[in-house]
Amino acid sequence: MKIVMGNELARQRTNAGLTQADAASVLRCTQQKIAHIESGSGIRAMELDALLEAYGAEEADRAYARDLQAEGNRRAKRGAFSSRFRQHLRLLVDMEPSCQRFFSYQSLVIPGLLQTEGYMRTLFRAWRPSPSQEQIDSDTADRLARQHVLNNTAQKFWFVVDEAALRRTAGSAEIMREQVNRLIEELDRPNVEIQVVPFGVGYYMGQGHDYSIFGYDTKPPVSIVYLEHHDAGSYVDDSKRAAQSLALWEQQKAAAVGPEQTRRLLLDFADEL
Repeated sequence: MKIVMGNELARQRTNAGLTQADAASVLRCTQQKIAHIESGSGIRAMELDALLEAYGAEEADRAYARDLQAEGNRRAKRGAFSSRFRQHLRLLVDMEPSCQRFFSYQSLVIPGLLQTEGYMRTLFRAWRPSPSQEQIDSDTADRLARQHVLNNTAQKFWFVVDEAALRRTAGSAEIMREQVNRLIEELDRPNVEIQVVPFGVGYYMGQGHDYSIFGYDTKPPVSIVYLEHHDAGSYVDDSKRAAQSLALWEQQKAAAVGPEQTRRLLLDFADEL
C-alpha cells in the first residue's frame, strides 16, 4: 500500500505541475525524502495532508490517499500467517492473496504454489546444513498452506516453467509422477494457466532468472517484482524496471508452448516416468 500511495502522490504532483523540489519545500525536507516517499517508504498523516493541499487534490483523491496511508501503516497482527516465514519472504506471502494477477517464471524447480508435499520434502532435504525433520515438517506445512490462494477464482495465476524443472528429478520417479500429475490437475482450474518452455526452443530471453510479478489494479496500476536468490530475495517496485520484467514475461510466454500443448507434454512426460 505504501508503494501504491507513493505512485499516487507522484501522479498528483505531476498533474499539479510541481517538481519533487517543490514538494520538498512544502514539507521543509530534502528532495531525496520526497523521492523516498514516492518510491514507497511511507509518509506521516500530517505530511500527507500538507502535500495533498499543495497539489490541490480533489476530495475523492484525498480520501483515496488517506486510506492508502492508513492501510500502509497498519501493522501485521501478532501471529499473522506471514510471520511464520523468514523476513524476506513475508511481503511475498502477504502479496500472494492480495494481488489481482500473479505471474511466475521458474527455470529449475516447480513453482512453490504448485508443488506436491513429496516434492517439497525432497527440496527441503537438499539444503545444507541439513534441516531437522521438525523444521522440514514445519516448512512443508507452511508452504502447503500458501497454496490455498489458488482457490480464489477472482485472482489470475500464470506460470511459465522451463522443461529443465521437469527433467531434474526430485526424489523418486513416483514423486515426480505425482508432481507432474498435480500440474495436469491444476491446468483445469479456471484461474490457473501453466506453460512449459521445451528444450527444443533453445536459448530464450531471461532463461535461468527466476522471478514473480504481483499485479494490482490500483489507481495507478502497480506491479511488484520479486527476484529470487539462493538464500534470499529482493523486491522491485520501480515502474520502469517492473515494465521491463513484464516485457520479459511476454517474451517467455511466447517461447513456451500453449496451455493445451503443455497438457499433452505433461501427459507424455508422466508416461515416461
